[in-house]
Amino acid sequence: MRKVLLLALVLLLAIPAVSFAGSATSRWDLTIGGYVKVDAGYSNQAAGAIEQYYADRNNAFGNQNVSNAAGSFGMATGTSTLNFLVKGPDTWGAKTTAFIQGNFAAQTSNAGYAGTRYGTFTLTHAYMDFTWANTKLMVGQNWQLWGFMPSYNFLGMFDFQTAGKGNTVPQITVTQNFGKNFYASLGVQEPYNMKDNLGQSAYAGQAQAPVGTSNATATSFNAGQNTTSARVVSEIPDVVSEIGYKSDACGVIGPNMMQFGVGGFWGQDKVIFLTPAASNKGTSTYGTNTVNRWASAFKFFIPVIPEKNLNKAGALSLSGSIWTGQNLANFFLGARDIVSTIPYNESSQALTSTQRNYGVPVTTGGWGQISYYFTDKVYFNGLFGYLDNLVSNYYKNQYNNQVKMNQQYIGNIFYDVNPAVRVALEYSFIRTYYNGYGVNFAGNGGTYLTQLTTNAASGGTYTGGALGTYGSLQTIRLAFFYFF
Repeated sequence: MRKVLLLALVLLLAIPAVSFAGSATSRWDLTIGGYVKVDAGYSNQAAGAIEQYYADRNNAFGNQNVSNAAGSFGMATGTSTLNFLVKGPDTWGAKTTAFIQGNFAAQTSNAGYAGTRYGTFTLTHAYMDFTWANTKLMVGQNWQLWGFMPSYNFLGMFDFQTAGKGNTVPQITVTQNFGKNFYASLGVQEPYNMKDNLGQSAYAGQAQAPVGTSNATATSFNAGQNTTSARVVSEIPDVVSEIGYKSDACGVIGPNMMQFGVGGFWGQDKVIFLTPAASNKGTSTYGTNTVNRWASAFKFFIPVIPEKNLNKAGALSLSGSIWTGQNLANFFLGARDIVSTIPYNESSQALTSTQRNYGVPVTTGGWGQISYYFTDKVYFNGLFGYLDNLVSNYYKNQYNNQVKMNQQYIGNIFYDVNPAVRVALEYSFIRTYYNGYGVNFAGNGGTYLTQLTTNAASGGTYTGGALGTYGSLQTIRLAFFYFF
C-alpha cells in the first residue's frame, strides 16, 4: 500500500514538470537562427564607444573640445542577433508564418540615460504574416513600410541611422501584387519610433514628453500639476503607403532585383501646452495645437552588372533612398530633437509674437550605395548618407547645440568565408554641423550671441568657452560574424 501511495505521489509531482517541458517545444515548424558578431574599433574622438553617429565639435578660439584630446578603442558583442521563425497552419486560405528577432545591445535606463542593461535581449522584430497568392497581411513590429531598402551593407548598428536606413515599428499593413512586377501597400503604424537614439523604449502611443519649456522651468507632467512643458501625444495612428515596381528582367544580385518605390506616411501630433495664469485672468488652463507630421521617400536598387550562374564575381549595383518630411524627430534619429515648444505653440499666449511665427522644421535625408564583387565572396561597398534640418534663424540662435547637418562617408570590404563565417573591415568619416557655436558656460545660444554682439560693438571679441560650429569623426572597425 505504501508503495502504491508513493508511486501516486511521484506521478502527481511529475505532472507539472512534464507539462512545463512540453510547452518548451513548438507545435509548429520552428527554426532558430541568427548570428554571433564580435566588433572591435578605434575612433579618433574620446567618446568611449565606436557606435557613434555624430561628430563632436571642433576646437575654436583657442579652446579645445575634450573629445578632441584623445581617441577611444572599443570592443562589443551586443549586436549579436537571435531569431525564431515559425511556420504554422493555413488560416483563412493563407499560408501563415511568425517571426521574432532581437539583439543584445539592450536599452538605456529611464533615468536620463544614466545606466545601461547592455547584454540583455532587446526586441527588434515580432510579427506574423498571412500570405495569399497575390496578397499579404502583416501584423506586428517590422521594418517600416515606406522607403525601406534592405540592400545596404555596413557594420555599425548606428551607421546611417540619421540617413533613414529604416526603423522597426508596430504596424498593420496589406500588400497587393498587380501582375508580376507592380505592388501597392497600405497600412497604419505606431506614431512614434519605439526606440530613441539611445535605445530607450518609448511608452506606447506617447512621444518622449514633456518636450521643453516656454517661460519657466519645466516640472514633471503628472496628472493635476501645472507645468510650462508642452506634452506631445497622438490620437490617431500614422497612415502609410507605398507603390513600387520589381523585375528580374535585368538580372539579380543575391536576393536583390531591380526595384523602384515611392511611399510615405501622414500623422498628427496633438500638442498640449499651458496658458499661464499671468496671461489668462489669474487661472491656468491647457490648450492644444494640432501639428501635421509627414514624410515621402523614393527608393531604388539597380543591378548594373548582374550575377551570372549564381556567381556574383564582377557584379555591380547601385541602391539607396532619399526622403523629406516635417516634424520627424520621433521617427528619424536627429531629424529634429524635441527640446522646445517653439515649433508647436503657434497660438500659445506663453510665447511672444516673434516666437509664434516659427514654422515646423522640415528635414531631408537619404543614403546611396555602390557595391562591387571582386569575387563571389569578396566585395566592396561605398556608402554616403546625409541629413539636413531646415529651421529658422531664431531657432538656430536659441538652440545652438542641435544638429544642422550630418554627413557620413563609409567604405568597407566584406569577405564571406563560407555560409557560416564573415569577416569585414570598415572605415567611416562623419562630419556634423551644428546650429551655432558651442558654449561652455550656463546659457543657450541666444545668450552667447548677445554677448558676442555686445562685445563686438564695443570693439572686443568674445571667445570665452566657445567651440566650433562643426566637427569631424573618423572610425575604423573590424567585425567577425558567425551565422547559424
